Amino acid sequence: MWTELALLFEDFLFSPHSCPPTLSVEDFQRDESFDCRLVTLIRNDILPHAGALPSDFMVKVMEILNKGSIHSTTSDSFVDTESSRKLREDFARTCFETLLQFSFVSDTVSEQGQLTRLAVMSLLRRCQDVVTKYVEDERLSGKCPLPRPRLAEMSSVLKAITTLLQSLKKAPTENVEASVWNQVIQLYPALVECTTSPSPQVSKSLRDALHEFCDLLAPPTKTVLNGR
Repeated sequence: MWTELALLFEDFLFSPHSCPPTLSVEDFQRDESFDCRLVTLIRNDILPHAGALPSDFMVKVMEILNKGSIHSTTSDSFVDTESSRKLREDFARTCFETLLQFSFVSDTVSEQGQLTRLAVMSLLRRCQDVVTKYVEDERLSGKCPLPRPRLAEMSSVLKAITTLLQSLKKAPTENVEASVWNQVIQLYPALVECTTSPSPQVSKSLRDALHEFCDLLAPPTKTVLNGR
């Protein structure tokens, strides 16, 4: 049953069938709200009981949330050109916030803690990969802009980084592992490389992400000042 339930969640949230071209923006947003309600069900009725559920099922659920947390469209059909708002952005944010909610737990030996830590570390690596690849491809493209889905994906990743930093700073210090902080800080040089992006969509999201790093700035320690 658990295997089938996980497959049901995945097929519902990430259908292999494309939307019909006649689907309106309003209908697409309505469908997105159903996706968000399913993620809310997972957050309220499944994740709190992770320790009592099959581990394979929970790993699959975390993979689904991780996949949804940075979701990019494969076409430009459902982009609101008036506001440049990528649809399913609410869905991506709901998945991401759900991961974060169950990540900063102090019980280091619980299955739930192990699963969610793996999910967040995986998410951070994914952010790093997307940002690095974007910078490389933008340089190779020269004056030709990257495809709109790539710009939307990059903007989504930057917003995810902003949300992560905001959540980390609110979490109790003892509940956040040093490795998470280290990986977040390692993102900073890659983000700086994005400052030359000509895309207004990417630049706005990048500015918001960089502002969140302000609270992490600190004067050098005495050891660093002495060069030792």
